[in-house]
Amino acid sequence: MPLLYATTNPGKIMEVSKHLAAYGLTLLAPAQVGLTLDVEETGTTLEDNAVLKAEAYRALAPDLVVMADDTGVEIDALHGEPGIHVRRWHDKRTAMSDEAIITYCMDRMQGIPSPQRGAQMRTVIALGIPGGGVELFDGTLRGTIVETPAVLRYTGFPFETLFYVPAWGQLLGDIHALSAEEKLRQGYLTHRERAIQKALPRLQELVR
Repeated sequence: MPLLYATTNPGKIMEVSKHLAAYGLTLLAPAQVGLTLDVEETGTTLEDNAVLKAEAYRALAPDLVVMADDTGVEIDALHGEPGIHVRRWHDKRTAMSDEAIITYCMDRMQGIPSPQRGAQMRTVIALGIPGGGVELFDGTLRGTIVETPAVLRYTGFPFETLFYVPAWGQLLGDIHALSAEEKLRQGYLTHRERAIQKALPRLQELVR
């Protein structure tokens, strides 16, 4: 069965396609099957939102395996903010641009010392199985929020310029251009890729 990625974010499609290709799995974007669905994320958890997206796309493409995900950023000093509300962090009614998120994060974190800037990024993947249910997998990456954002920007990924991973000695964005094989070889797996690794045995059963 083909695998459909339930997202309208081209950056995510490129990133996940690259990772899955290392295992011989091909990912379809919604546009490739004539879908332009934008699912309202009304859940209160990452799991809720991932399931909402998987089920919405599966209703329109019942013969495909559907993979959906939702990612949150949880900053220790801000009591877990922004959580699931990265895009609507400042105002729950209005979506923020990448640059607005970066600026708002820096404003909120101003004056917080380095030892207290811990954070984690977490992704939950929902697999919608044709004729079956929805299965969940998750991945977490610990790091810290830098005091000065990097110059480089990665469209659709504002925290890649802000999130430093001590275990790697690099910003999350520093590994953006690496191949999937190089990431695996060096152990540079993002939160989303860690979730994918957990889902991989099931994907390999389902996708041909």
